[in-house]
Amino acid sequence: MTEKQENDTISLIADRLKFFFSTPNMRSDRFLQNELGREDDFGGSILVDKLLNFKSIQKHTSEKEKVIEAAKTLPDLLIVSEDGKISCKEPVKKSQLHDNIPLSLHLSNLPVENEKYAVGVFDIKPLFEKYGKVTLIRLKWMPDNTSKEKDTDNNNGQRKRRKMIPAASCVVEFEKKEEIDKAVIDLIQENGEEKKGLEMKGQKIKIIKLRDWMDDHRKKMREKRNFEEGRGNRQQRETNDERGNEKLGNEEKKRKELESPPVEFKLDWKPGCVIELKGLDTKTCDRESIRAAAKLENNDSYADYSRGQSDGAIRFSEPSDEIKKLADKLNTGEIKITNSAVLSARVLEGEEEQSYWKKFIEIKTKHKQQQNDKFGNKEKKRKDFEHPAVEFKLDW
Repeated sequence: MTEKQENDTISLIADRLKFFFSTPNMRSDRFLQNELGREDDFGGSILVDKLLNFKSIQKHTSEKEKVIEAAKTLPDLLIVSEDGKISCKEPVKKSQLHDNIPLSLHLSNLPVENEKYAVGVFDIKPLFEKYGKVTLIRLKWMPDNTSKEKDTDNNNGQRKRRKMIPAASCVVEFEKKEEIDKAVIDLIQENGEEKKGLEMKGQKIKIIKLRDWMDDHRKKMREKRNFEEGRGNRQQRETNDERGNEKLGNEEKKRKELESPPVEFKLDWKPGCVIELKGLDTKTCDRESIRAAAKLENNDSYADYSRGQSDGAIRFSEPSDEIKKLADKLNTGEIKITNSAVLSARVLEGEEEQSYWKKFIEIKTKHKQQQNDKFGNKEKKRKDFEHPAVEFKLDW
């Protein structure tokens, strides 16, 4: 491979990484959300080995070193650790997951041939780029209800997915509000006024705001659920089917079995152990740099911080006079975090300190409950798939 080919490969891999870790993709990529998810954002890290499983990266390389090299060409977007992990420099907040809805259009009646889309992303994107920057186009799929295949687990515990077919629809997301406004004015019919239509392979494409499509979809689902519930109630009154009641009872019993008992996180915290930090550098600061600046001999420290935030805290395992001295040095700028002085640093006291620990315990309790529920459900499923014990007897 020539040097030019090598550089082209790195550039192509970087383009895929830029897409995978982009805000538009993170909003809907369940795999990356699970890998990078933290308490309030997606600032965790993922092993490069897992990224090598992505087909669009396998298309360009199978070498871990090339993915790392490509990631390092995106210093404003990605952070590469020494142990081969990649994370976002400014992670998407969980509160941002639905910010794309006001920026998106929903297209339906897309051409489909032989259970495959007859058009692709590169056919759709040029139709909308005249209105502004298109950040994401996601084709939609749905289960094939005519197929007998269902989600099953084989003998090796691997999940076999049922057959999926094109839903003949997609979502087009713009970068800015004014861009989608231009498209709406040009393409979406309002008050009976005829608008410019879009056609692809002889089919007229129906275009609607994603928000309007979601509202209409929810309405249809409610109507369907109400109809089915009403029909079920009539049948139950007419037949008084005891088997139906027994089934409901079994389902309720199963639901209760899957529920984990409430858990409680207990902490006997000590006063004078928390330093509140304000005015942290949102671009360079992280938990490791805070802990590095806040080392005290024979006193373990922990950083409460999420990347991109300007405020955080340091908590210590034991109270000491050194904690107050450290806060004073941080406050005066004598000690810096990632070469930047904080705006203010002080040891929490009284009601503020109680409020901090109360919130901390609530977060830990919630996390522990989630872990307990997750483990309990997995354990129940495992037992459901276990075969009864057998015994081989031989009368020799």
